[in-house]
Amino acid sequence: MSRSSLILGVDGGGTSTTAWLANREGLVLGRGLAGPSNARAIGFETARRGLDHSIQTAFLDAGLELQPVEVACLGLAGYDRPIEKTWLEDWARATPWHGRLILVNDGDLVVAAGTPDGWGVGLIAGTGSIAVGRDPEGRTARAGGWGYLFGDEGSAYAVTLASLRKIARQADGRDESGSSVLWDRFREFLGIHSTGELVSTIYQEKFDRSRIASMAPMVVDSAEDDPSIFSEILRPAGLDLALLVEAVACKLQFRSGPLPLAMAGSFLLNCEPIRRVLLNELTTRGHEVLVSTVPDPVAGALLLALRG
Repeated sequence: MSRSSLILGVDGGGTSTTAWLANREGLVLGRGLAGPSNARAIGFETARRGLDHSIQTAFLDAGLELQPVEVACLGLAGYDRPIEKTWLEDWARATPWHGRLILVNDGDLVVAAGTPDGWGVGLIAGTGSIAVGRDPEGRTARAGGWGYLFGDEGSAYAVTLASLRKIARQADGRDESGSSVLWDRFREFLGIHSTGELVSTIYQEKFDRSRIASMAPMVVDSAEDDPSIFSEILRPAGLDLALLVEAVACKLQFRSGPLPLAMAGSFLLNCEPIRRVLLNELTTRGHEVLVSTVPDPVAGALLLALRG
């Protein structure tokens, strides 16, 4: 198969990297999956390995040798920060498998894949969180994406941290609200017997951001048995995500009328309580939200590659 008949799309984030190889008609020929490729979170060398492995696996899945493609679109977390941008451009120049290369933020893939006309707001809430937008004239804006130290509000990582903080306050006697449901679930999941073991368990090297974030669904399930978990943890997370969308909408002057909103990220797509709070808050703020879900943002990378 010739270079002129192949396109490549890659979606890289804080948990995984997905690559799809397709022909010019958009038919997916091969799929590749690897670990995270957010360089700021995991380091440039590990991120490079995630990108390389996902792309090589996509060619292998298609039954093809690694070869140049006509257009490749990579949507990567952190791409629009200067250091990451320079690193990605250096990495791309050293790779022989692409002709034209399109580099965008991973949020741009969600807008491309999930909005009817390619404009609106894309919201991602997985391990981290970010909102990006594009208006009909091509102007762009973003909010969030500040990383786990002082951002990622409404994400799986943030929800798990809020839960661990509540458990710590309860253990200290600083928080008498709610029940022991959260602690009971975490204790069982972690295989520990006392709150004193939390520090030695959580502060292990193996408990990286992805593993901490993976415990968030357990928090959501716990809310069914303790309403305070919804009011103190899940509802604030939904409001935080609504503020990200609102910030982008204001920057792009989406003040009235329909607001196409494309949602992505495994945590958001599987957490109905947070989605409900998010959409109710946007409606209260006067938006006519047109919702779509994007389970595979990498499809947006293929769309952008085809357009490119």
